[in-house]
Amino acid sequence: MKEYEFSQWLLLFYIFSFFGWIFESSYVSIINRKFVNRGFLIGPWIPIYGFGGVIMLFVALPFYFDPVLVFIVGLVAASTLEYFTGMLMEKIFAVKYWDYTGKKFASKNGYICLESSLCWGVFTLILTYAGNRWIDGFIYLPPRSFLLVMDSFLTLVFAADVYVSAKTALHIKNLSQLVSKANEEMNDMMNRMPESVLELRKAFEAAREDGHITRPEWEQLVGKAVELLEGGLNERRTEAIRKFEAVLAKRQKAFGNIDMLTKRMLSSNPSASSRLEGFDILKKRVREDHKKK
Repeated sequence: MKEYEFSQWLLLFYIFSFFGWIFESSYVSIINRKFVNRGFLIGPWIPIYGFGGVIMLFVALPFYFDPVLVFIVGLVAASTLEYFTGMLMEKIFAVKYWDYTGKKFASKNGYICLESSLCWGVFTLILTYAGNRWIDGFIYLPPRSFLLVMDSFLTLVFAADVYVSAKTALHIKNLSQLVSKANEEMNDMMNRMPESVLELRKAFEAAREDGHITRPEWEQLVGKAVELLEGGLNERRTEAIRKFEAVLAKRQKAFGNIDMLTKRMLSSNPSASSRLEGFDILKKRVREDHKKK
């Protein structure tokens, strides 16, 4: 078996991550007819391709003289990595950053599917045989000191990227939870309103659905709602209306916290999904804001 030093494996990780980013970004950009900076991270690398490439090469090299086994071990190893990475990311960030649900022979939770697993197997064959000479020429050529400097620099940049991106992903999770909770409270309030005030219910429903409602528009809706209520309540708002306004204000605050990094992560992962209703609302808001520019 061919042996690589740790510094060489680490450089291979960054190389595979970079080429994975090129592949994904090119594919998605062609489909969307515009450049899309794919991936969870900000920089030009997608770690799952880095880890996948290193793992595939590591498990395949002992079976170098048996292409069938190379294909199988690469397929199994990379699919296992993809499954547990997807599961861990959803557990931490409450988002599936890739979802194969709907594809044939996909896992129940959508983390892996037969199509992607077969691709991992093919990539293992390419890495092990077609890419073998290129990898050796690149890895063995630089002196050890150069590899250490390059690895150190890339690791520092990568670590900073992971920190910022993870912080952004947690921010998205918090915003999604806030919007989801606000919508639940709004829905609960609407369900407790008397059927006789049908127009008021419609006004509240419109406010709940329209993420772009402005404060003046909301004031107008509340004014109309108050006029519909009986009992001379024009002079003061009911407790229900005040609570509803507070909930709406919380959700509007969440929309106001969609910063540049949040928009980038949401737009770079168009197929991402979440069990949180608020996540889809945030994605919709970012898409609509982008169309207005």
